[in-house]
Amino acid sequence: MRNAAGSMVTVSVLTALMIAPAAAAEPLAGGWERVAVTSRDVIAAAEFAVAAHASEAPVPDDRSGSAIELVDILAAEQQVVAGVNYRLLLSVKRDGQPEVAQAIVWWQAWRNPDPYQLTSWIWKPGRVD
Repeated sequence: MRNAAGSMVTVSVLTALMIAPAAAAEPLAGGWERVAVTSRDVIAAAEFAVAAHASEAPVPDDRSGSAIELVDILAAEQQVVAGVNYRLLLSVKRDGQPEVAQAIVWWQAWRNPDPYQLTSWIWKPGRVD
C-alpha cells in the first residue's frame, strides 16, 4: 500500500510539473500579448488610428488636425475584450517631422458602419527611431 500511495504522489507531482510550463505559455485572459506588426489586422488598425487622429479638431497645446502620415509600425500588442484592443507604437510624420505615438484602437466586427474606434493617442516625446 505504501508504494501505491507514494506512486500517486509522484504521479501528481509529475503531472503538475508537466502542466505548469504549458499553462505559463498561455496568454492571460484579457491580458496584452505581442502580435506581428505585419498582421493585416494590425496594419488596418494603425492606418485607422492615424486617419482618425488626423481628423480630430485641434486642442490647446496639441497639433491634432495637422498632417499626419504613417511611416512604420514599431510594435503591436492585442488584448481580447468584447472585440480586440490593439496597442500600437507608431512612427509617423507630423507636419513632415518624424515622431512616435502610442495608439489604442478598439475593434468590434459587428459594429456598423465602422468596426474601429480610436480610444487613445499619446505622443511619445523624444522617441524618434
